[in-house]
Amino acid sequence: MDDLKNLLNRASFEERKALAEILKAKQPTADSIVDRLCEKSQDPASYVFNEIFDDHPSYQKIVRRAAKKLKIKCSKYESASGMEIKIAQKVMKTMLEKMTPEQKREMEQQLRKTASQFEKGDELLGSASIFLALTGAKLSGFGIYLLASTTLGTLTGVIGVTLPFVAYTTMSSAIALIIGPVGWIGAGLFTVWQLAGPSYKRVIPAILYICALRARLDGGFA
Repeated sequence: MDDLKNLLNRASFEERKALAEILKAKQPTADSIVDRLCEKSQDPASYVFNEIFDDHPSYQKIVRRAAKKLKIKCSKYESASGMEIKIAQKVMKTMLEKMTPEQKREMEQQLRKTASQFEKGDELLGSASIFLALTGAKLSGFGIYLLASTTLGTLTGVIGVTLPFVAYTTMSSAIALIIGPVGWIGAGLFTVWQLAGPSYKRVIPAILYICALRARLDGGFA
């Protein structure tokens, strides 16, 4: 968990506070957030399969559990950050399946508008479809940030958590679209995946938040 704690310690107080709210952690500190994430990721049903109950799993194991729950294929040695992206892409693909053609067109317009306002957004604008670019295998940099932030907006809209790390950027217009006219999709995603056992309604948004935070801090997206 050291890498995750280092990432969280690089984040602002407001950013940690939002993640703490997603997980319902007691305090917006790295230690409290990590402890709560571990707690939320536990699956009591594992006893049925004679698995060892790990009360403090690695972050990589937590992300792998979430990926498995969403039926995402990951290699044995895949990094946590790589699996974060796959989870965000799965949320995006599932969301698109539930949207009407009109909603998709409106959302693409907003995402293109958002990307055009960032210098590093040019990597997405050359694609015939921004959705294909965001769900492609070569996604990196700003694309990861846009993908994670957008999918996060869909799910956190359901559990009523604000996103301060995009509130001060032009990302807010795209997020407003997602949690507004098509915000109902978030609740449907959880139903589709039949999430039971651990509180994945908190764990998956937390993973998406961490993915977006990682991309923002490493990419310098203000």
